[in-house]
Parts: sequence; C-alpha cells; structure tokens
Amino acid sequence: MSTSPISTPPATHPATATDARHLRTTVALAVLGVFVTYVPVTSVSVALTTIGTATGAGTADLQWVSDAYVIPMAAAVLSAGVVGDLHGRRRVFLAGMSLTVLGAVIAGLAGTAEGSAAVHALWAGQAVSGLGAGALLPTTLALVAHAVPDPRRRGRCVNAWATGIVVGLALGPLLSGTILRYLDWGWIYAPTGVLAALAAVVALVALPESKAPAGRHLDWAGQVLATVTVAASIYGVIEGGEHGWTSVPCLVALGLAAIALVAFVVAESRSAAPLMELSLYRDGQFTAAGVSALIALFSIVGTAFLLSLFLGYTQRLSPLGIGLRLLFTAGVSALVNPLVGALMSRVRPLVLLGFGMFLSAVALLLIGAIDETTGFADLVWRLAVFGVAMSFMLTPVSVVAINAVPWRSAGAAAATNTALRQYGGALGPAVLGVVFNGRIGAGASAASALSTALLVNVVLVLAAGALCIVVAVRRREDAPRGR
Repeated sequence: MSTSPISTPPATHPATATDARHLRTTVALAVLGVFVTYVPVTSVSVALTTIGTATGAGTADLQWVSDAYVIPMAAAVLSAGVVGDLHGRRRVFLAGMSLTVLGAVIAGLAGTAEGSAAVHALWAGQAVSGLGAGALLPTTLALVAHAVPDPRRRGRCVNAWATGIVVGLALGPLLSGTILRYLDWGWIYAPTGVLAALAAVVALVALPESKAPAGRHLDWAGQVLATVTVAASIYGVIEGGEHGWTSVPCLVALGLAAIALVAFVVAESRSAAPLMELSLYRDGQFTAAGVSALIALFSIVGTAFLLSLFLGYTQRLSPLGIGLRLLFTAGVSALVNPLVGALMSRVRPLVLLGFGMFLSAVALLLIGAIDETTGFADLVWRLAVFGVAMSFMLTPVSVVAINAVPWRSAGAAAATNTALRQYGGALGPAVLGVVFNGRIGAGASAASALSTALLVNVVLVLAAGALCIVVAVRRREDAPRGR
C-alpha cells in the first residue's frame, strides 16, 4: 500500500507573504462563519416542541424543519468550493452571509403566520439559510487551508475553526431557550441574522481574497445529480417512516436517489474537472475521514433532534430547560477542544478520531439508558461524556481529510469532507426520527424508543471507529516501506 502525498505547499505559495494581521482576520472570520452556520442547528432543535405546539406541525413536519436547512447545505457545499476556487473565496463568503441574513428574515417572519402557512414559510427560510451555510462551510475551511499552508500550524487553526462549530452548537440552545421565554419563536432567528450581517461588513472591509482556479470549472451535471441524490434519499427516508416503506412516494424517491448516485459516480469519473475528486478516496486516511465525518454529524444532529423531542414532549421541559441540558454536550466539547488540538501534535489525528468514535458509542449507550424520570444531574453527566467525544470527532476529522491530500487539493478535500459531514447531519434526524416514531407506533414507551434509535447510532460510530484504527495501523505498518 502506497503512502499518500504529504500536504506541503510549494515554496512560492503566496500565503508565505500573508502578514500576521491578514492571517488573524482570515482565521477569525472563518471561525465566525462556521459559528453562524451551526447556531441554527441546535437553536431550532430546542424550539421544535414550541413550533409544533404553535403551528400544529407533526413529527414529520418538524423533521423537515431541520432537514430544510441541512439538505441545501449539503447540496451546495461541493459547488461552493469550486466557485470559491474560481471566483474568490471572499466573494463566496459574502454571498453565504447574505443568504444567511435573508433566510433568517424569512424564517423570522414565518413566526407571524399560523398553521401550515407558518410551517411552509419556515421551511423556505431554513432552505435559503441552508444555501448560505453550504456556501460558508467549505469556504471557511478553504480560507484556513489556503492562509496556513504548514500542516502543523494549520492543525491548530483548524482546531480553532472546529471550536467555532462546537461553540455554535453550544450557544444555539441557550440563545433560543432564552428568547422563547419572552418572545415568539420567530425571534430565535434574529441572533443569526445580526451576526451574519456583521460578519459580512467585516469581510467586505478586511478579508483578503484567495483563489485556486487552475483546472477547475463548474460541473453542472455533478451538481444536479448530487442535489437529487441528497434530497431524494432524505425525502424517501422520511416518507417511508411516515407512510410505509412500500408507499409509492418512498419507493420512487429512494429509487431516484440510487439512480442519481450511480449517475453521479459515472459523471464524476469522466469529468475533466469533477465536482468531487473521486481519486481522493484512493487514500485510506481520506476515506476514513469521509466516513467518520458523515457518521459523526449523523450522530450529533440526530441525537440532538431526538433529545429535544424526548425532553420537550415526554419530560415537558421548556426550551430553556432543554438548552441548559444540551449545553453540557456542546459546552464541554468547546472546553475540551483546545486539549484535542494540543494532542494532535503528539498523537496521529486518525487515532484520535477513532478514539472519539469509540467514546461516542459509550456516551450514546449511557444516554440511551435514561427514562421519563431521569433528573438534571443524572442526564447532564452522560451528555458531558458525549461532549468530550464530539471534540475528538470534529477537530481531527477535518485535519485528517486535508492533510491526506496534496496541498493543491486541500480545497477539494475540505469541500468533499464537509459535504459528507452535512449529508450525515441531514440523515440523522430523518433516519433516527423514523426509528423513534416506528417504535412509538408499535406501542413502545418514549424511553424505549429513544434507546432503540440511539442503538443505531452506536453501531454506526463503532464501525467508523474500527475503520479509523484499521487504516491507522495499516499506514503505520506501511510507513517503513514508504521511506
């Protein structure tokens, strides 16, 4: 087995001339950008029961509140990476922030409507914001990769970027829960809109431009097929859970997703400038990072979705009460993240990633043991363990993906890994929501349904952890021969 090229830039790369001020500005805006994209993930989760009560939305409708944001995000990620390479990452950053502001306004105004009209307007706002998030995610990571070409120093900056993710996940529930104590649910979108507007102003004034256009062009066939694959597969899963796996909408959607996926692989393998560089998957580390990214967000977003429903509908907690409990996941993750960043200079990131997956399995088993009577203290320590696991999953996975490829492919690697991560985030609520509702429909208690759904998570994270360790061991054995 051959080793992958070391992710080292050419000596003439312009980032070597970037002054310290521009570097700090770039990294700070990248962190703020990813923070803005992840606040809505958890801020909406804790508001689901409030939105459902106010609008009469059912569980399937509430699944689409989450997925209306994440599906466009996952679909736009790959093209955003190419557009950034071609036309400038600063331009894409500004476009992403503008879409985020527009989506926040639409979703906020949805709170003034009633019934199905409010739900549909909310979906529309979430979708527009999701497009903005899809533009921001690969762009922010590519900005860091471009500005910091040295792999060791880049690891520390990617750690700061990942901290933006977990801080966004941590503060989202608190912001939403606090707002819902005093205002209607539409106001939960105000913080995201304001922050995005401020970030756009700062970027317009201070963010340096960067491009990497060589050999890149928009792959429209790949974009269309990727979008159809993502949207049809999620729709099929939700329809299958709601109306049965043999229902016509479910079968048509899943069949379309399968056909689109095959066509996407064929189209990308023949394209001169593919949307997704399939050759990157020849490297075991990159493949392990991709699988882990998908499963990590599947687990994180899916678990937050389930817990929000369980704590809201079963334990009758307020949005702020839910947010305070979920803080022990993302908040602990934010505190542990600097430690993970420091460990990456001593322990291979792939090994840390595998450890995070195994620890996540332990945490999910602990969370799955709660019931309707579980109190605050008995729940939050379990969530804290999951928070530690989150840090070991989110930071190393991006570093592994970027450092597994040549420097010229760092942007493509970041976009591909991010696309898989967001697809996992879209699948999580859909799949786990179907399992949860299926168990409830069969007569199981809410606690039993939660436990069964989380067992699906456990199996997946264990499989991803095993893949990481196997690849790490094989690369260690091949290292002497690679020299």
